[in-house]
Amino acid sequence: MSHPLPSCDMPVTTLRDDDPRTAELLAGGARVVAESWGARLEVVDPGPLRALVRRVTDRGLVVGELTASEAAEVLDLETATRPDYPDGPATPRPDLDAAGAARLFTDGGRVFGVRDDGLLVAVTAVEQLPDRAETAFTSVRATHRGRGVGTAVKAASVLALAADGVRRFGTGGAGDNAASLGMNRAVGYRVTERWLTLES
Repeated sequence: MSHPLPSCDMPVTTLRDDDPRTAELLAGGARVVAESWGARLEVVDPGPLRALVRRVTDRGLVVGELTASEAAEVLDLETATRPDYPDGPATPRPDLDAAGAARLFTDGGRVFGVRDDGLLVAVTAVEQLPDRAETAFTSVRATHRGRGVGTAVKAASVLALAADGVRRFGTGGAGDNAASLGMNRAVGYRVTERWLTLES
């Protein structure tokens, strides 16, 4: 399925890489301006996920589910990390305000975080859909990247939701965000689809 995008100087369309229209557009001279991917997790193995969490908690960090009373801290973290997100037509950066941060905790939404000496340094927000739990976003403070913190918070979210009966998980990201792809593969996600944003 294509995703119409905001108009720009040239027509832009996002299609799966295996969509026949993708090959037709490329053959007609379209160029790839962005890539993205989707992934699924359907077999949850708690042991490795707990080990990912322990790698962080053994260093004194605290991993757990957040509550609506912590929405302002989530907003502060997202404001600090927003410029670092890869930004593309199919993977826009989260653009939270206070009301949006509060809504993350409503209608089945759940939010998990990591704290270092009280400071919120990572967060993942999950939306529970009828057929799966879909990650809305995961972000890590710049000072804590490359230390397994994002992987731990993502693993914690899967463990908690699986314990509550969720059996299918979805996530995705920009093609040039290698850290996000590595994090999700470590948790057990398998890439099931790739998308190309084409300009013609």
